[in-house]
Amino acid sequence: MQGLSLLQNELLGDAIRCVERGLYRAAHVMAWAGFMDLVESRLSEDGFAKLHSLRPKWTVFTTVEDLRENIVEYQLLEAARDLGLLSKAATKALLGLLSKRNECAHPSGYSPSLNESLGYVSEILGRIEALQGKPPL
Repeated sequence: MQGLSLLQNELLGDAIRCVERGLYRAAHVMAWAGFMDLVESRLSEDGFAKLHSLRPKWTVFTTVEDLRENIVEYQLLEAARDLGLLSKAATKALLGLLSKRNECAHPSGYSPSLNESLGYVSEILGRIEALQGKPPL
C-alpha cells in the first residue's frame, strides 16, 4: 500500500504470505502489527504534543518504542479515538479485531479458517486506508 513505512509494508506483506501458506493465526498477528505500527506513527507525527496534552501521565513516553513497551494497545486505540484519528464505531470494530488478534497470538481454542483470515487482513487494510485519509495531528 502507498503511504506506509517499509516496516508496515513488510508486516502486511508477511500477513498475506502467511495466508498463502495456511498460517492463519500468524496472518492475524502480522496484519495487526502492521496496523498498530501505523497508529503509533500517527500518534507521534507531531512529536506526541497532542497525545501528551490529552494524556499528561504519558509525557514520560517520548518515543514510539516507549509507548509500545508501556501502553497497552487498547489504550492507544482509545487515545487515537479521542484525538479524532478514529471514530467511535471504528474504535469498537478495532477492539474486536484486537480481541481476534489476541486469540491468535496466545493459546486458545480459536483456529481461523482461510476465509476468516482473508476477511481479517482485508478489514485491516480497509482500516489502514481510512486512517491514512485522516488529516495530520
